[in-house]
Formats: sequence, C-alpha cells, structure tokens
Amino acid sequence: MSTLQVKKVPEDLKARLVRQARARGLSLSEFVLEALERALDEAEWREGLAQRAPVDLGLPAARLLEEAREEGWPPSS
Repeated sequence: MSTLQVKKVPEDLKARLVRQARARGLSLSEFVLEALERALDEAEWREGLAQRAPVDLGLPAARLLEEAREEGWPPSS
C-alpha cells in the first residue's frame, strides 16, 4: 500500500472532513479513502455512460415517467 500526501488543504475543508469522519466513526484517512473511492466510481460511471449510444424512447422521458405514475408505478410498499 502506498502513501498519498495532499498539501494546501483549506482549513474549512479539513474541518468538514474531520466532522464527517467522526460522525461515521472513521479515522480521517478511512473517510478520505472512502470519499475518493466514491468520487472515482461516480466519475468512471459517468465516463462509461457518456460513451454509450443514445437510446430513442419514442417519447420524451418525462412523458414516459408521467404515464408510468398515472398507471400507479412504482407500486406502494
């Protein structure tokens, strides 16, 4: 495992990170690693989505959602 050092972190950002880490019962390092992983996962997901061909639904997506809601979707739990 390697070490990564981040310099020039604004004090307010560090305070927010520490606060969130404590709220989750994590060390600052654990919380930052999880946050980086989530950010990378999202960025990679968006990149993959951007590479997909558009899909023609035949109608605007908003209209399809409206119709689905009128039909009672999603079902109540």
